Amino acid sequence: MDYELEAIKRWEPNTKALVDWNPIEAGKRLDISKSGPLSGWSVGVKDIIDVQGMPTLCNANFVSKKPVGHDAEIVKSLLAQGAFVLSKTVTTPFAFLDPGVTCNPWNFEHTPGGSSSGSAAAVACGMVRLAVGSQTVASVIRPASYCGVVGFKPTFEKFSTAGIFPFSPAVDTVGFFTRSVSDMQIVMQALTKESVKQVGNRIIKVGLVSDIAAKPAGEEMLNVLNNSVSSLEGQSFEVQPVTVPEGSSEAYPYHFDLISAEAYKVHEECFSQFRDKYPPNLRQLLLKGKTISPQEIEKIKEHKSLFRKRMLKIFEEYDVLVTPSAEGAAPRGLGKTGDPRFSLLWTYSGCPSLSLPVALSNRGLPMGLQLIGRPMEDTTLLSISKMIETFLPFRSLVG
Repeated sequence: MDYELEAIKRWEPNTKALVDWNPIEAGKRLDISKSGPLSGWSVGVKDIIDVQGMPTLCNANFVSKKPVGHDAEIVKSLLAQGAFVLSKTVTTPFAFLDPGVTCNPWNFEHTPGGSSSGSAAAVACGMVRLAVGSQTVASVIRPASYCGVVGFKPTFEKFSTAGIFPFSPAVDTVGFFTRSVSDMQIVMQALTKESVKQVGNRIIKVGLVSDIAAKPAGEEMLNVLNNSVSSLEGQSFEVQPVTVPEGSSEAYPYHFDLISAEAYKVHEECFSQFRDKYPPNLRQLLLKGKTISPQEIEKIKEHKSLFRKRMLKIFEEYDVLVTPSAEGAAPRGLGKTGDPRFSLLWTYSGCPSLSLPVALSNRGLPMGLQLIGRPMEDTTLLSISKMIETFLPFRSLVG
């Protein structure tokens, strides 16, 4: 744990990624950790996820500060493989768009993204080797891109969300942050017992998604995307442009209507009591969710199911899709967490996705490419991502 302690000493005063950091308690958890494939791995856990003996605060000052008596299922699984919880990590309030206190370690005046802000920043600084987050729209992929780390959102329902404060159960997904794809493969193999998928010497068919049926990425990010793809062509990769499925433009408002309605159900009792204490973006979303009818939700779920089938058709022709992880590098300012639109279609359809850092912006901030795989073929996506990482190495470290 010495490496982590040095990193925390150096970075935490300005980055503010950890919640109630207690080195003595962290050391005790390390001492009682089990042996296994993740022995000695330090883990940061987003503070909407239960860890026994710690409160789950959700970055809200009106929730119970009483320590919980159980671990979330994903925490249990990690502990069983030998990992230990070093600390909770900062989340945006209830994991929506209103920012927390965390700063981007690459430049403290820029956002780290959200909602898994502290998880991404802690991994970027070396405070933890692995961090756990969650994604309802883009809460793993965007902060991973902004902070220059690997962020992985598995297939929807790949891992249990039991013990995680819900946002929208129809799309909520456990996610992970590491510094490399190799580390991510080790974690996934430990948790799933699925062997690393060998893709062999065949040509990998890559679908290039430049148009996501919404406002496009910025010029600098599109240049990174096109330059990266050009570097892959002729290196066991065949790249062709892909059009997103019919119904993509409708998916954006539908997704937000769905999560707003489900979030309102989750928060209804608490919101009636503490409405004025809710941050503005979340408060507005919940008020909207209150107005969504059951008939509208049913229509959205029908569209969502059909859209997923259309996505599966694309993967009959392509092994992986590639698109920006975000509009560009992390925006300046700490009042917002960035735009989540670049992950919405893949979260809506339940596809596994991974953000891979590939370049630095003109201002020295990291930018990532988003790789999307076929649902339930997570190990294949990780293997292809590892190949791409080999051809597009990102050797920059924060600081």
